[in-house]
Amino acid sequence: MIQRIFLALIVVSAMSLLTAAQAPSGVVYIESNIGHVEGQNSILAFRRDGAGHLEQFGAFPTGGTGVHPINVTLGTLPNTLGPFDSDQNVILNRAGTLLFAVNSGSDSIAVFDVKSDGSLSPVKGSPFYSGGKNPVSVGLAAGESVLVVVNKDYDLGRPGFAVSEREPNYTSFRVNPNGRLIPVPFSTVSAGHGGAIGPGNPTPSQALVSPDGRLVFDTDTFGTEMESLRVDISGRLEHVASLPTPASEFVPFPLIPNPAMRPFVLGSAVHPTQRVLYAGFIVSSVAGVYTYDLSGNLQFVRSVPAGFGICWVIFNAAGDRVYTSNTLSNTIAVIDTSDPLNPVKIQEFPLEGPPSGSEQMALDRSGEFLYVIGQKTLDIMPPDANELHVLRIGSDGRIAAQTDRKVIPVVPSLPQGVAAR
Repeated sequence: MIQRIFLALIVVSAMSLLTAAQAPSGVVYIESNIGHVEGQNSILAFRRDGAGHLEQFGAFPTGGTGVHPINVTLGTLPNTLGPFDSDQNVILNRAGTLLFAVNSGSDSIAVFDVKSDGSLSPVKGSPFYSGGKNPVSVGLAAGESVLVVVNKDYDLGRPGFAVSEREPNYTSFRVNPNGRLIPVPFSTVSAGHGGAIGPGNPTPSQALVSPDGRLVFDTDTFGTEMESLRVDISGRLEHVASLPTPASEFVPFPLIPNPAMRPFVLGSAVHPTQRVLYAGFIVSSVAGVYTYDLSGNLQFVRSVPAGFGICWVIFNAAGDRVYTSNTLSNTIAVIDTSDPLNPVKIQEFPLEGPPSGSEQMALDRSGEFLYVIGQKTLDIMPPDANELHVLRIGSDGRIAAQTDRKVIPVVPSLPQGVAAR
């Protein structure tokens, strides 16, 4: 009798442990970014269990359209880069109660209430006009009371797109307690006028907000400049400075002409406690290390090897690790930033699945899992190159394993943007 009771207790304990391991431990959101059918953009929601496996539990319409897809072949590469080069397409507030997402093809911002089960409900009035054309990135500033929006105006596949009429900008909105967006008067800062497309022309990409919420940084990819703006007490944006990328880090690339002979720059991330910023120099395959002052003026310090085609960059919460997505090699690099001004690359992890382009990333709040978007960035790639990867982070900050991979069936569109809690 006692043996049977003991055995039953063991079985119950084992089942409890198994259930705990399989129970949902986190939620991750990505944007379908559907642009080939108007009004079909959505947020795809997945639950993650303790083993790092995903299960989709919802698709929540944003009320708008994603970036219009364009044919991308090696022969047309110089003319088709840009439309999908952006980060922070989807973000959560710190409490995880509000989600913001761009409708890049219909010029609006969707705002959702996040329910306790992870499901989403649009706030009253969503989606809201973005204050320009082709919004690609959002960031919360000034104690999360202000939403900064980057309007790229570079949707090359959109019907009626006119190069000569381009008006990229940065603008801001007050976020009221219910999540409604209210435009801040006189807050729009121009990022360029008209002109051509491709290298030498403005392509704002990211609303990167400093930890104190008072500064905004952006990487002007084809303009080969780092931009900084200040958020004043009213929530209005003021341009601070434009800093050219360092010519010392320039590496030529035959498929992409670069008349500036300075590095193309894309994703960037700020250290959580120090005035240090990292930015990806795409073709040079290095991350540029910068410092900045209280006014937002940047200064280049040095570079650190990352990976071929580095695009996006994120810090962990402790600030002692940086992760970079390297699109051209489909890898994730890990950089030891224990001394943020003297970083050291310690790992480069290849992503599983078919050849694709690794793009935006998000860490969950525990820092245990890293989520990575993969895109079918070239026509020669298979449809299942649109994907979401799950990577487990070890106690030393290195990537220990890939635990899951979900195909995102949105071809010919490309999924974009990722946020996790």
